[in-house]
Amino acid sequence: MKNKIFLETKFTFYSSIVIILLVILCVWISGYRSHHSLFQNSILSTSILAVAFFIFVSISLYEGIALRDNLGKIFTKENFTKNIKSTSDYAPDVDVPDVDGDGLVGIILSIFAWLAFTLLILLSLYVVGVFFWSVFLLLIAILYWIYFRALRLIFKNSKKCKGNFLKSFGLGFFYSALYVSWIYALIFLLKFIK
Repeated sequence: MKNKIFLETKFTFYSSIVIILLVILCVWISGYRSHHSLFQNSILSTSILAVAFFIFVSISLYEGIALRDNLGKIFTKENFTKNIKSTSDYAPDVDVPDVDGDGLVGIILSIFAWLAFTLLILLSLYVVGVFFWSVFLLLIAILYWIYFRALRLIFKNSKKCKGNFLKSFGLGFFYSALYVSWIYALIFLLKFIK
């Protein structure tokens, strides 16, 4: 009897990032001359990822592969405080234009320009910050769930599916449809709400 094959989560994590980047690049290259809509590009990229996930899960179940967690604790307080830098390290040098004026009118005009510029910078930082942090946290949550929950649930069936082609591909199709259908539903919902 063969020893159990272990697939390390660090490898699957990094390979998934490469696959996602390649899918984005392929969709961009294929739509470079033909200008597909965002809806078409979303369906195409999701379909490519769904097929890749189906093949990966089905072959892994057929081979009897188990998942080994070797990522460790990524988001600990020590790692966060060790890697965080001061915000002044990222501050750009911005040249603020001079507002010319003589006397009291020039001073008042400069103060209003300074306030408007400050409010514009604060508003843009707030909007960009909220957007990027929301997207970043959503992606981290999705990746955490995929690698530490979903794949672990899938590969619990690897003992039953090892060497059984029909059962492996049946469960592969079931889990692929289950884990990708909500993305399709979200894409179609956004399309028809618009």
